[in-house]
Amino acid sequence: MKILLFDTIGDIFLMYKFTNKKKKITTLKNYLDCPVIFGDGLLFGTFFDHIIKEKDFLNNIFKETMNKSIIDNFIDEWNTQPKTSNKNKGIQYIKSYKIFDCIEFPTKECFVDVRIDFDGIGGKEEIYNLEFIPLNHLKNIPFILSDQLMIQKTISILKSENLFHKATTFILLFELIGSVLYVITVHNNPTQRQSAKHRFIKVLKETNLIDILNQEKDKSIKYENYEEAAQYKRMIDRLNNEFIID
Repeated sequence: MKILLFDTIGDIFLMYKFTNKKKKITTLKNYLDCPVIFGDGLLFGTFFDHIIKEKDFLNNIFKETMNKSIIDNFIDEWNTQPKTSNKNKGIQYIKSYKIFDCIEFPTKECFVDVRIDFDGIGGKEEIYNLEFIPLNHLKNIPFILSDQLMIQKTISILKSENLFHKATTFILLFELIGSVLYVITVHNNPTQRQSAKHRFIKVLKETNLIDILNQEKDKSIKYENYEEAAQYKRMIDRLNNEFIID
């Protein structure tokens, strides 16, 4: 089995699991179907530089994932001086992990969604949605891959429960890059992302959604349904934390 190792200084090695041999490679083009591992302390900027380097190839491979957007739309932003990360506040690291989600509809029909999530994690494990954060602000943040598979059942839009916590898995390079590019390009370019951010802030100010979610979380804690409470906290984190001041 072949595995891609992205080391801390930016080199990529093709590793052979059963022989422990490895060789340095200089392109991602032939290895999208390989599982990925990261060296300790790898920064997001170090990883994403490989995507920038091969943007023309990846624009073509992931054109459906990015819809009308392309990586080129974010080059100027990427080349801007990165924001200095705070060691005690805000995002402490970025994490990618695989989710196996059985979604049950009111009709009792069930749809299984297998996906890679790509989140910012705070010092107290709060969740930061990366969708609205300028790309250059992510450069100096550590990037990790989790081999833990989250298996959950979603009963409605607001409620889900974790069914199992001890499964492990791997993430393919194709899955990882697709997840990263989807989140980064979902608003097409930095200008449209900023416009969408302002619209969402306006909606949050005009509704009491966060208050409702907090009430539901408190009810779950009262009845000792801690898994459900954790899911509510996750949603509240995303709403509270995704609109970081630039």
